[in-house]
Amino acid sequence: MEQERSNRNCPLWGTDICAQLNMRACRGCPAEGKDVRECDAIREDVETFHALLPEEGVHGLFTGEGCTLCRGENPGQRESYSIFDMGHDDPRGRQKKLSLFRGKTFGFVVPLQFGCCKACRRRYQLLGWLPMIITVVILGAALLLVSRETVAESLRNVWRGLPLLVMLLAAGLCFLLSKVLSNVLRARFNRYTYMDLRDHPLVRQMLSLGWETVGEGKYPQPVFTRKRLAYGIGTAAFETDAPSRDADEKITENGEKFD
Repeated sequence: MEQERSNRNCPLWGTDICAQLNMRACRGCPAEGKDVRECDAIREDVETFHALLPEEGVHGLFTGEGCTLCRGENPGQRESYSIFDMGHDDPRGRQKKLSLFRGKTFGFVVPLQFGCCKACRRRYQLLGWLPMIITVVILGAALLLVSRETVAESLRNVWRGLPLLVMLLAAGLCFLLSKVLSNVLRARFNRYTYMDLRDHPLVRQMLSLGWETVGEGKYPQPVFTRKRLAYGIGTAAFETDAPSRDADEKITENGEKFD
């Protein structure tokens, strides 16, 4: 869908701030209907946000055709995107709660959108599915075993609670095997893909600038999508991606407009 930023009466229209907000339409912009003073506050927020980012910005992660999750000099062909949120405290103390279920508050949140190839996506998905696959296989086999009357009766003859113990041992085996195999596969995949995004050069740079990962757990997981986030702050492909007051429509001498 084309952008419809057409409200030329907005104090921010055609400015770098308009480009950095990167809204689809004026009606969804936080500056819509605001006066000059309120727009100045929005300008300050946007300028603070971009001052906290690395100097080269974050758009280099998704504007190229190559995968930015691949290690090495020969990345795969991008076919999807991997979205990974990072948050930063507002240095001015104007923080807002990111989630009702999270104690940490962030002043700013930026979606990092990594171009992702098929191989990198499959590695992440395999690690995500592995515990479920192991659980289904082992617990399913244990359940089939103890559900056979002859086997169950033999176990109960040894000890009445033995069938339940078998199921508990199977559950423990699932947990242990999932941990071991996940660590082994993660180490193997990490030779080709940034399996811990905190190791990615740009993420490391952002961590040094005070940004934090938003996801929970030892290895915060990205979200995969076929289409990237194309609108909103932090998603502009180029910082000048806005209508310009200086590059307005030109008018010929007879009053006709041309591109």
